Amino acid sequence: MNAEEFQSMPIEKRVNLVLNQGNMLLERIFMFYVIKLYAMNGLFVEIWYQQINNRIDKVKLVHIDDVLHLYEKQINITDLFH
Repeated sequence: MNAEEFQSMPIEKRVNLVLNQGNMLLERIFMFYVIKLYAMNGLFVEIWYQQINNRIDKVKLVHIDDVLHLYEKQINITDLFH
């Protein structure tokens, strides 16, 4: 599946696909959202969950450059050097 095919799906189908086939990597908080980053079929996908209303508002693809920028403080590569 490529990025265009993923984006063309309804949000409910994207959520199910990511939760069932993706691997959760990292998590961050932004304003009222808990945002979880998943890797799935060579894509990086964020699921934006709003706790106050108990709903998922966004499911969006994230480019690798944005992953590195948004999650840089959580990425630990020190094990690669031992």
